[in-house]
Amino acid sequence: MMNHSENRRLLVVDDNVLIHEDFRKILQPRHETQRLDEVRAAIFGSTPRPKPLMRFELDCAEQGQTALALVQTACREGRPYAVAFVDMRMPPGWDGLETIEHVWAVDPEIQMVICTAYTDHSWEDIIHRLGYDDRLLIVQKPFSSVEVSQLATALTTKWNLARQARQRLETAEAVNVAKSEFLVNVSHEIRTPMNGLIGMAELLLQTPLSEKQRGYVGTLQKSGLALVHLIDDVLDLSKIGAGRLELEMSPFDLCQLVQGVRELYTAQVESKGLKLTVALPDRHLPAYEGDPDRIRQILHNLLGNALKFTKKGEIALHVAVAEETKETVMLRLTVRDTGIGMDAVVLDKLFIPFTQGDGSSTRKHGGLGLGLAIVKQLACKMGGDVGVDSVPGTGSTFWCTLRLRKLVAQPLHAQAS
Repeated sequence: MMNHSENRRLLVVDDNVLIHEDFRKILQPRHETQRLDEVRAAIFGSTPRPKPLMRFELDCAEQGQTALALVQTACREGRPYAVAFVDMRMPPGWDGLETIEHVWAVDPEIQMVICTAYTDHSWEDIIHRLGYDDRLLIVQKPFSSVEVSQLATALTTKWNLARQARQRLETAEAVNVAKSEFLVNVSHEIRTPMNGLIGMAELLLQTPLSEKQRGYVGTLQKSGLALVHLIDDVLDLSKIGAGRLELEMSPFDLCQLVQGVRELYTAQVESKGLKLTVALPDRHLPAYEGDPDRIRQILHNLLGNALKFTKKGEIALHVAVAEETKETVMLRLTVRDTGIGMDAVVLDKLFIPFTQGDGSSTRKHGGLGLGLAIVKQLACKMGGDVGVDSVPGTGSTFWCTLRLRKLVAQPLHAQAS
């Protein structure tokens, strides 16, 4: 039984009206016509015309221009054709190729079947004009009723499956955007009371407290700050998913930015008995224009990730110029650690939100796996990319590239190796 929600609309474009009737007999047989055909076959011993696999809605046009008008009307009314059978020679109007070119300009989803006994165009010419396309088939005249029925059935089914797939994709994308917008709103709502909690903890620390009370309030403050940081990560990821993350463009000094991040991590690194080294290009880096807060966030996430998984040895941050023009520069930020490392099979998961290289890492080291996902999204937003090399038990090297503008055109320097 035909699903009435499916599109079974066909268009026949042929300057021979007898061809129109042939298609109608094949694809829209009346009951009495079918019965008469069966009686004729029984009397004269011929093969009866097979019943169509399903019933179709059929429109016909004698010229390409008329067909185009029908397609335009069908699209405007929200009742597009799924398949068009198009003759190649249709004097004095457009030929089959011209007709298909015009129709596809209006409705690129329609499946096309060129029906021809002979053509003025070679196969190479057809491919050059229309391209290799899975919406295009060619059948030779005279064709059998079985052939037409099977083509109509298969191609309308294909059209409907493709439309369903697109609709499901659009629905999924809409749900994803709605989810991201919801997370953005929820994150904002959570941040307000959390900021109030942290502020009260700071004020409480300024009052006379016992050592035990001061320890309790200090733990409360640190926990609140950690939660705010997590909320910020979720908020950023949600903004990216909803397409609402905007980068600021302001001048900044990269050397000062990197040194500032280094100072923030020095105490944490030393408390674990580790060494932190920072390498900048020998020449003084010029002032750039970009989003310093987001670059600082990238460095925080890369260094924080290295610190989390490194128990002994060192963490090294290296900043280099990967490529350069008079107006822009591609920076390469590299963070190398001597931590636990990872197997090659888990590396692809690292930049996917809410995942970590090892499922047990969440329990051992904490976190939701958002930091590296945010690094990737921010890097792509800045015209760069991310990557990682790692050896289990030896350590990992994460790199990130970012394209920034120079404040003024400057001479080119040697690129980083």
